[in-house]
Amino acid sequence: MIIKYFSDDTISEKHRRDVDFINETCLSNDSVDPDIDMYDWEAPEDGKFLLFDNDRVVGRVAVHKTMSEYNGESYCLGGFGGLAVLPEYRSNGYGRKLAELALSKAGDLGVDVACMCVNMESGITEFYKRLGFVFLNRPAYFVNWADKEKTDDTVMIMGINNPALAEKILNTEDIFAYGKNKGHW
Repeated sequence: MIIKYFSDDTISEKHRRDVDFINETCLSNDSVDPDIDMYDWEAPEDGKFLLFDNDRVVGRVAVHKTMSEYNGESYCLGGFGGLAVLPEYRSNGYGRKLAELALSKAGDLGVDVACMCVNMESGITEFYKRLGFVFLNRPAYFVNWADKEKTDDTVMIMGINNPALAEKILNTEDIFAYGKNKGHW
């Protein structure tokens, strides 16, 4: 098993098909809120880590980043999304390794605060807590691909390059938004 990082434009067509299969198998029913559809979830990717078994992609995670602002302070918001490992490869620590690599890459890309929305019914929240994520406990705002402002109340955050800002976000009540770019993860 090997994990490699790819920018979106360097993934082969065969590996794109493998990623599509993983998405269909593992993420197709990964809806947190029925009022938020998959069209809302998509966000520009800065790249992704792929887990390989020989030449077959069996796991994936995307790395995201965008500029945002909190209480007048500009910062880089990012993290990872679409963490998925095919069922027959689970329970081997691959998901954790993919998540750790994605968080490290986000830090290298200058991400100050990581965030993610989670499927509350999936049982994955404890995994994210062990990585260091904490629930925001209030709605997070984002703009969907139809230019509509929406909220999501299942967001977790953690500090990467600016833990003090993450603590400020968690302990104050100002509006938390994904920024002006469309999508969220």
